[in-house]
Amino acid sequence: MDIFVARQPIFDARQSVYGYELLYRSGSGNAYTATDGNQASLSVIRNTFLMLGSETFTGRKKAFINFTKELLVSGIGLSLPHDQTVVEILEDVEPDESTLSACKDLKKAGFVIALDDFTMTNVTQDAFVEIADIVKVDFTLTTEADRGRVIERFQDQPKKFLAEKVETKQDFTAAVKKGYSFFQGYFFQKPVIVSGKDIPAIKLNYVQVVKEVNRRELDFYELEKVIKQDTSLCYTLLNYINSAYFGMREHITSIRHALVLLGESEVRKWASLVLFTFIGYDKPSEIIVTSLVRAKLCESLARPAGLPGCESELFLVGMFSMLDVLIGRPLPEVIETMHLSDDVKAALLGAKGKYRDIFELVASYHNGDWEEFSRYAKKLSIDEAGMPQLYRESVDWADQIASLKRKPRANRNN
Repeated sequence: MDIFVARQPIFDARQSVYGYELLYRSGSGNAYTATDGNQASLSVIRNTFLMLGSETFTGRKKAFINFTKELLVSGIGLSLPHDQTVVEILEDVEPDESTLSACKDLKKAGFVIALDDFTMTNVTQDAFVEIADIVKVDFTLTTEADRGRVIERFQDQPKKFLAEKVETKQDFTAAVKKGYSFFQGYFFQKPVIVSGKDIPAIKLNYVQVVKEVNRRELDFYELEKVIKQDTSLCYTLLNYINSAYFGMREHITSIRHALVLLGESEVRKWASLVLFTFIGYDKPSEIIVTSLVRAKLCESLARPAGLPGCESELFLVGMFSMLDVLIGRPLPEVIETMHLSDDVKAALLGAKGKYRDIFELVASYHNGDWEEFSRYAKKLSIDEAGMPQLYRESVDWADQIASLKRKPRANRNN
């Protein structure tokens, strides 16, 4: 399934990019068509931070994301990187006790808070003004006089003002003179759509993730077992670690290694994002099942191929071997931002070596290319007679994982 997110740059007075507003799109048509604001924002969060990666959208700039009342109260904002995310409070959010408390928690956690489409007449927004760092003013909905009055009203408070929907050079020049700090609109650039492919996930694994992350002390071994059963969870975990740690230089050798590097707090944040944003997606595709089979079989061949201790890395080679098909982007581009070990990256990109030889052995066996299979088996000193058993075990494991989402099979004894 294709996924889409539009982004529109937000500039400062020098016309340098400060950040991007990320906008929901259901297709390649550059227009908002959602009827459910909650699902629209969840889709933007999921696609940005878990699927395509925030680097794709914003680099190290701020990501402005719309928040409904329900999402503010849910606490999902606290799962996002605070130094990268601007929480936009929509203009129709009611400032009751729960909403205000949620906003204060976000502020305390270091998030920038923006108040969307502020007007002098919308009294419901007044309660949020004290919390907000940025006040956005829609230039198509306000008079020239009111655009100045907004700044005058809060001139004694440390706030920045953003001129939204700036359509002309005259609008920009006037906004600068009035004291606006940030600018957004068609005068600068229309929203640009970024697209990719979704990765189907296995919903029952969410239940297992919930169970594991709700332990008082995380058991990374048990959590790794759940994550390894789902390509989507593996991929989003590595995308998240890249988003959360821009300066990371350490290569990841296994799922457990990624969990340890993140630490309990960040793992719980990642799990919260997954659980909030993956709800409602369909059962795994055949590509997912194939990825699971490849991963398990590559792992099983580590010791027979003379690579004991390399099981985790070989699992990643098999699991990520079809990412280009799954998300519709060239494999070199996909893994560029994933902090995989050099050996895993090399194998995925086709470089010669034992990891690649094992993958070619697995792929040729899976595809029924017996000549190629025999060639690689001899090269790796793998007993060809034992391969059917390893393959059956891998298929049974993958089928068991994938079939958890399907209806139970009929009892043949009935």
